[in-house]
Amino acid sequence: MNHKERVLTALNHEEPDRVPVFYWAVPEFTQKMMSELGFSDADQLLEHLDIDFRWVEPVYTGPNLVNQKKGQKKDIWGVGYELVGHGDLRYWEARHFPLQDISDPEYLEKYPWPTTDLFDFESLTKQCEKYKDYAIMTAPGYSSPGLFRIIQRLIGRDSFLDVMMYNPRYFKVLVDKVTEFYVDFIEKFFAVTGDKVDFIRIADDFGASSGLMISNENWNTYCRPAIEKFVELPRKLGVNFYMHSCGAVRKLLPEFISLGADVLDPIQTRAEGMNPQGLKKDFGQMITFSGGLDEELLLRKSTPEHIKEGVRELIETMAPGGGFVIGPSHKLKVETPVENVLAMYEAVKDYSLPHP
Repeated sequence: MNHKERVLTALNHEEPDRVPVFYWAVPEFTQKMMSELGFSDADQLLEHLDIDFRWVEPVYTGPNLVNQKKGQKKDIWGVGYELVGHGDLRYWEARHFPLQDISDPEYLEKYPWPTTDLFDFESLTKQCEKYKDYAIMTAPGYSSPGLFRIIQRLIGRDSFLDVMMYNPRYFKVLVDKVTEFYVDFIEKFFAVTGDKVDFIRIADDFGASSGLMISNENWNTYCRPAIEKFVELPRKLGVNFYMHSCGAVRKLLPEFISLGADVLDPIQTRAEGMNPQGLKKDFGQMITFSGGLDEELLLRKSTPEHIKEGVRELIETMAPGGGFVIGPSHKLKVETPVENVLAMYEAVKDYSLPHP
């Protein structure tokens, strides 16, 4: 059973030869792990960890966005970042929100919105061929369509809810601009890849640790219509829908399922209502769960021995009958010990023995 077959078997709610695994980390942790293990590129690391997924994205061909010497960069939306921290604990932090304190919808018509001309979509062909034996997914970042996470960075997280509530006309234009970009992006992406990509990853964060950050009204007004547009073409091609949302999103699970989501990621088990036993019992036949191994305390602060026990418990709860992919419950942070992450993936092999 190769990597792709393993993932698709679990997705079909059947038990593969072992539980599929995925990898998700901040770039700084990946660089640290590669350095400690002596690898020169990420593919070597993923192969060493026996990761079943590979990400693909079109090559960015636009203007240079990073000034490493000054520790500054922008993204395609115009959001500014600064490199903060010290030594090995350095990371990019959003500092400039280009539409903060703007309230006039007409201003948005003049704003330099990104276009799909910034990307070489033909570059996807070689990537799909290279990773044909893996479960291929649209990469996090530009290639994972989202809505609220982008608007939050454009206008600032602190003012996001106020703008949505008290300036709905302006907020609706923001929603339309982001949606329009991603519909065009998806069309050009899948015009090249067709059904060679197994998953489209839709990424937004609708939950905090104690509950949803969005009302039913705003979900139905803004989010659901956008997601329907994002997945319409991929679904026609037979591409699976991989829904990423951190936090306590149990109450949205029926919505995700009704939209056709095949997978929910990353299962932050410390959030309210995200207990693995309850999720498996109530929704395990309707959707595949991905993630679930506590990143905050277990992977970041515990020991390899405790991590291996945590992997065993999670597999015993979530893996029976398929419908489970194991991985961290959030991005691996730069301060996470490399030996703890190695212990997680080693334990999956120990507790996911082939069927006789």
